[in-house]
This record gives sequence, C-alpha cells and structure tokens, in this order.
Amino acid sequence: MIFDFFSFLEDSNIDYCITNGYEDIIAQKDIDSDIDILFKKNDFLKVEETIKEFCVLQHIQMVQVLHHDLYAKNIFLYNPLDGKFLNLDLYGELSRREVVFYEEGDIFNSLDFYKYIPILSSEKEFINYLIKKLDKDDLTQVHFNHLCSLYLKNERACQKGLVQFFPTHHAIINEVFLSNNFTEISTNRDLFINDFYSVKSGDIKQVFLNKLRTIKRIMNPTGLSVSLLGPDGSGKSTVINKLLANRLPFRRKDYFHLKPIKSKSSSVENTMVTDPHKFPPYSKSKSYVKLLYFVYQYNFGWLKNILPLKIRSSLLIFDRYFDDVLVDNRRYRYGGSLGMAKFARMFIPKPDIYFILTTDAKVIYERKKEVAFEELERQVKAYEAMADGKRYFHIDVNRAPEEITKEIVTIMMEKMNERY
Repeated sequence: MIFDFFSFLEDSNIDYCITNGYEDIIAQKDIDSDIDILFKKNDFLKVEETIKEFCVLQHIQMVQVLHHDLYAKNIFLYNPLDGKFLNLDLYGELSRREVVFYEEGDIFNSLDFYKYIPILSSEKEFINYLIKKLDKDDLTQVHFNHLCSLYLKNERACQKGLVQFFPTHHAIINEVFLSNNFTEISTNRDLFINDFYSVKSGDIKQVFLNKLRTIKRIMNPTGLSVSLLGPDGSGKSTVINKLLANRLPFRRKDYFHLKPIKSKSSSVENTMVTDPHKFPPYSKSKSYVKLLYFVYQYNFGWLKNILPLKIRSSLLIFDRYFDDVLVDNRRYRYGGSLGMAKFARMFIPKPDIYFILTTDAKVIYERKKEVAFEELERQVKAYEAMADGKRYFHIDVNRAPEEITKEIVTIMMEKMNERY
C-alpha cells in the first residue's frame, strides 16, 4: 500500500520525503509501524483531501486522523480486503516543541535518495532524529548507531546543528558521537533535552492555533466505544482478547465489564461468572432502585472515564452492557418489569457500536452449559432481535476467532470511515 501511495504522490506532483526508517520501508520490515513523511506546508494543509483521493482510487478507507500538533497528523488507512493498515505520520515542517529546525526550501532543495525514495540530507535527519528520540526518551543503542552513521557522513554540518539547538552542551554531545559513547548520552538525556528546550521561543499565533486544535479534538473525539453482547459461551472473552492484542488505529485500549467503571480487578479473566442464575431476583421496589442506581453509575462513569478516554483516542471495549438486563434479567437479579428497564435505557449513554455474538443455541450449549438449553434458546433469539445493522450488528460466532475478529474490525473501520 505504501508504494502505491508514493506513486500517487509523484503522479500528483506533490513533493515529499521520508524523515527516517526508509531502510525498513524498502526491505518491507515492520510494515505495521508508522511511516514518517514530510510535505511542504501548503501540501500538508490539504493532505486529508489528497489522501481521500488516493483512497478512492485504491478502494481503501481513511479510518483515523489524529491531529497531534499544528503541523503533524497521524492518519490510518485500512484495506478491508486483506485487513491491513497503513500508518502514516505526516508533517508540514521539521519541528519539535514549536522549535522549527530548518526552512522548507533548505530541506527540499537538499534531499538525498535511498534507492528511489526521497529522504532528508544526513545532517537534517541527524538533528531531527536526535531531538525526537531525546524528547520522547526513546533513544536505544540501535537508534544511537544510526545517529552515529548520519553524523559521520557530514560531521561539520551536524556540529553546526548541535551548536544551534544545544547552545550550552553542544560540545559534550559532539564528543559523544566522536567517541561513540552511548552511555554518556543516555545518562545525560535530561540535561541535553532541557538544553534544547531553552531554545524555544514563544509564538502567540502558534499557541493560539494549537489551543484551537485541542478544542476541536475535544469536540470531535477520535476514540471509539464498542460493546460485545451475547450469552455465556458465545466467545466474547476470546474476541475481546484478540481485539486487545491487535494493532489497531488507536493510542490505547481500555477494557470495561458491564459498566463504565474502572476497578483494579477489571480484566477479562476476573469477570467470568460460572452460575449466573444462582440467586433469586430482587423485589420490584428493590429492582427499580437498582435501575436508578444503574442510570447514575452509567452517566457518572461515562463522564468521568469514557469521554476523557475517547478524547485520548482510546478503543473502549465493553464486555456486556446495560442492554443485557433486557435479555437476561435474572443474571442481574432484576425482578421488575421489562418496560421499566427499557425506559431506563433511554437515559443510559450508548457505545458507538454493539456487536451481538450468537449462533445456533446447540453450538453454544456444547461450549457452556451454565443455563438450561431452553433458556439459552430464548436468549439467543432475544439478542438477535436487537440487531439492526446500524448500531447493533449480529456476528455469527460459529467460526474461527480470527474470522470473527476480522469482521468486527471491518465494521469498526467502516463506522470510523464515516467520520471523514
């Protein structure tokens, strides 16, 4: 997919260059990791429209746009045919913490090439990569070795950059690379990065635009909330574990059982129930009090936990949800009318997508015999009746977990693509 994207940019006469990791791109290693691409500023400002054109031509989907800095966007593309993602880190300038490293003309008039891919000249890649790794506190021996090779290609230009961006400690850093001393730079990382921060000068316009970007991020969260519903034995735990393990276009993943409330024991394994109908239902009055408490818990938990996590680009996975009360009220000891439970659901915040995991009751019963077969049949029919193909999607679980997970991911990506 990435080579098709490069060809599209070239055919569209859009200048670009890869800022690092070009060896792995050519060797097609670790193709799930992000690919850093620098554009000219005007091209960056319309990069989403450019990528939409590419997606139409390739029959793929733009599913996530994380605008994490004024001139930096992380955009994910998804191919529904093979289930693969393309993770693009796109930039409109070489900068860090509002410090711009080089002018646009200086960069694009001095590009090098690796094979046929345009890349930064060695001294510009050296400065950009060094500051990026120091700032993220992510400098390993492998990264240091690459920096050393860049430094040796043009020592004088690299030294000039060190003087500019590390005014106090440039001599020490220069000696680090001359002596190939990784321990020295690793030990003094805080000292060096604070030296870089001292270069930063306030830009009121950029500060204002970044504040505006943050407000837009809050108003249009980039996370996604999903709930998996289904009877015991439908394989919810297996699918959830696969979703948690998959590389998906989110900054993080968070698991919740039934309610939007986090607890220290909140994990897939710790929420399994072996005898869901062990206790008798509550009285009607106690059941209605429980409904009110549910409404409070869901709304308070949503405001406290879910909304902030959606803003932070999390995939929020619910194992069951309030809707389960309508299908399997005995599990929750609810003894009131279903009409009141349906009324209460009107005041419950809803996930973006529900996945209803069922199949033939006989298949599920062979997996788990925790309720009577007749009760299981009733539950399967009740769950399947919820499916509308809009927000509630039926998933046949009489297949390999990998196939089930792929279908769920495809539906999630289709929904996310609708945002753009």
